[in-house]
Amino acid sequence: MNNRKSEIDKIIKDMVKNKYLPYANAITKIKKDRKGYFQAKDIKQKKQSLSTDRFQQYLKDIQENDTE
Repeated sequence: MNNRKSEIDKIIKDMVKNKYLPYANAITKIKKDRKGYFQAKDIKQKKQSLSTDRFQQYLKDIQENDTE
């Protein structure tokens, strides 16, 4: 009985997690383009933390080092 309850709890948690829209969208984007997703996330964080000049230099460095 206790084992069945834990199975049901796990199934419900998985359904909730997979149907939660931001989580599902993030997982879909990561599966499509893993490097691009994390690079965009990093760029968004750097834009807030770096000054304008340093951020522009950061973008130039990414552009120069990008092999794709």
